[in-house]
Amino acid sequence: MTTKIFYGFLLLLLCVGTVKAQEHRSKEERIKAVKVAFITEELELTPEQSQGFWPLYNEMQEKLYALKRQHKKKVELDKMSDAEIEAFLEEHLRLSEEKIELHRAYIQKFKAVITLQQIAKLTRSEHRFRRELLKRSKERREGRRGEYHKH
Repeated sequence: MTTKIFYGFLLLLLCVGTVKAQEHRSKEERIKAVKVAFITEELELTPEQSQGFWPLYNEMQEKLYALKRQHKKKVELDKMSDAEIEAFLEEHLRLSEEKIELHRAYIQKFKAVITLQQIAKLTRSEHRFRRELLKRSKERREGRRGEYHKH
């Protein structure tokens, strides 16, 4: 129960932006700070583990983001030839394989600083955080929509 209250409080800080120090941060920085707190709590990281884990995790996230940027090119499949579509699909598969290899490499690196159980919980925690963030975002949008209809 206290864990739910903790998460609710952290997400409330994110959504409402009531903390003065966070007013000057960008939305992405606030999300990142809440994500760090969420994952730290979920994995039950000790201060020593956090010190070794977060630099590795951030490094991995930067590399994953770079891979995503490579594939974010706007494509109009309807205007592509079969050969172009095949090349596009091959590139998509190549990038997916690179992501898998990157995860494999970082699992090995994580083993030096956190337990296997914590590593296994990491992906689940990331998905839970993303789901919770989307839920809060949807609730905020629906709340705003209701305000506009009142006037």
